[in-house]
Amino acid sequence: LSSMRRRRTASVTLKYFDIPGLGEPIRLALSIAAVPFEDKRLTREEFVATKGGLRFGQVPCLVVDGEEVFQSASILRYIGQALDPSGTLYPADPMVASLVDGIMDQCSDMMIGRKVYKYKQRFGFPESVFTEEVTRTVETCWKEEVLPCHLGFFARCIAASPTGWIAGTPTATVADILLAAILKNDVSKVGPLPNALAAWVDAVYSLPAVKAWKEADAAA
Repeated sequence: LSSMRRRRTASVTLKYFDIPGLGEPIRLALSIAAVPFEDKRLTREEFVATKGGLRFGQVPCLVVDGEEVFQSASILRYIGQALDPSGTLYPADPMVASLVDGIMDQCSDMMIGRKVYKYKQRFGFPESVFTEEVTRTVETCWKEEVLPCHLGFFARCIAASPTGWIAGTPTATVADILLAAILKNDVSKVGPLPNALAAWVDAVYSLPAVKAWKEADAAA
């Protein structure tokens, strides 16, 4: 009863930038769960001024009744476990939940190489080590070798699913939302997605709550 009460009454604020990035899957999950939330979109200046007060000095950050939740996958799990009245965004079955977690971790694995060559110093690589030539080499390797391998992993998971959702669940989970957002907003900018993955992303973004949120966001 207390859990259901919190779902109805929690004050929720998302702190992120005015870009899709890692904020979009969180916005979509909150929308699917029908959770009203303040979408606080920080300017770079606002972020710099407030990052010292953030637990890990980064966003996205979800604030629920004054308590802060950090890291994208952790935030998505929290939404599914604590705020989704349907209980479907994050499965209760431990084995299915572990598959959802694994898929979200695999999303991170897919993108880590790109993050390294884009944000070198964050990962401990000074410009003297990660030169422009090294950056080009790593970028090419990620685009031509690493990324296609991961896309193949995800395509096979979807093809093997009896329901079309990546974890084989009856409805979309946070794993579907996270992967679809990454493919749509990041990976598709590198090159066209394989047809099967592109169609799957379209299916996620055709969910009524997702479509409604995207339309409202575009009109804002």
